[in-house]
Amino acid sequence: MRAALPPPEEVTMRASLVCSLAAVTALLAACSGDSTGPVNGQPIHLTQAEATALDSQVTKLAPVFPELAFLADSVSVVLQAGAEADPVAITTDLGSGPFYAVGLQRAFSNGATSFTTFDFIAFNDPANPTDFIIVDGYAPGDGPTTPQSASGSFGDASSGIVFTGHLFHVSDNSLLAWRATAGTASMATGTTGGDCVAFQGTAGVTCTQAAMQASIDITESEPQSVAQGGESLSASLSSACVAGVLLNFGFP
Repeated sequence: MRAALPPPEEVTMRASLVCSLAAVTALLAACSGDSTGPVNGQPIHLTQAEATALDSQVTKLAPVFPELAFLADSVSVVLQAGAEADPVAITTDLGSGPFYAVGLQRAFSNGATSFTTFDFIAFNDPANPTDFIIVDGYAPGDGPTTPQSASGSFGDASSGIVFTGHLFHVSDNSLLAWRATAGTASMATGTTGGDCVAFQGTAGVTCTQAAMQASIDITESEPQSVAQGGESLSASLSSACVAGVLLNFGFP
């Protein structure tokens, strides 16, 4: 029997502590040298070429499943030159890794209702990404306050919280894709920082640098195409704090 996920308030408290410590560690690592490559599991900073390659690949992946279509519009904000990507210890049969990840959070409020989406985007080689694990969470708010955490199961929307998980393998012009059908996920907003670099928003939209705490356990998945066969892939991440951005959408 799998252990139950902690309540959202506990997830938020843990995330704030862990992500605060991770932010300090990342800052020290960034000051230690100018290399953009991985050094002893430290964060990497994406070059322009890497950011372009990742953005291009994710934009191709988004239309495969309707629930990811919005990524084509938002992912470039977090995948840009100089953006930090953190190494994550993902166990998966999608590929051998190593994997790096970023977080994209979007908070919506019109003064009466609200909701937040959490997106964990993991990839293998930043220079030539072929394997992706993308988990999306949706959490409705209670009134105008946007949620800062979400915990739930794939395929179960009874609580109002919805999680979807996807695994992709891209090779030349071919794309293999799987959708999570069983397992759990938990995400929460961590330490927030200054404004996003070079962000060009529209009225009512702001962007803040924000860490995200994530735990993922995809135990079963189904292939997108019958041609892929019936193989089910899995992915597990006990806990990780990754850098990213928080987009705030405020409308009258």
